Formats: sequence, structure tokens, C-alpha cells
Amino acid sequence: MESNPPPKLETLAEELAVLISQRLLEVPPTFATSSNLFELGLDSMAIMQLLLLIDEKYGLWLQPSDLTRENFNTPLTVAQLLHSRLGVPPSK
Repeated sequence: MESNPPPKLETLAEELAVLISQRLLEVPPTFATSSNLFELGLDSMAIMQLLLLIDEKYGLWLQPSDLTRENFNTPLTVAQLLHSRLGVPPSK
């Protein structure tokens, strides 16, 4: 059985931004992947919902040590975290 390669970092960040805009925060659907999620209203409840969405979409459950403000600051930082957990080396 062949496994699909994980998405590229930019694609993953864009997917997360869409997911966040559709399911978690009242933001425009095309907000930047570098937008500060906490300034847009991300709180602890929204982070828990995001964790469930990540598990549902990517089959990945993050560890408590992953739940830092730095990791959830922007869609791009969340994507970088997921990329590292999906076995993709960080891009230089």
C-alpha cells in the first residue's frame, strides 16, 4: 500500500488558513498565512477545536509539549509544526 506524501509547507499553511476561516474564526477566507491568529481571536477553546480538526483532516494528534503560543501563532507556524510531525524535514 502506497502512502501519499505529505503536502508542501505552503499548501499545508493555506489549507489550515481555509480551515480556520471556515470552522473557527470569523475572518476573511483569504487571510494571510502569516496573520497572527491570537490577534484574530484564537483562544484556548479554538485551539482545542483546531486540534480536533487537525486530527480529523491529517490523522495527527499533537503532544501537550507542542501546544505553545509560538506553534499556534500563525497558520504558517502551525503548518511548520505539522510538517515536522508528518516526517517532513524543515525547509531552509
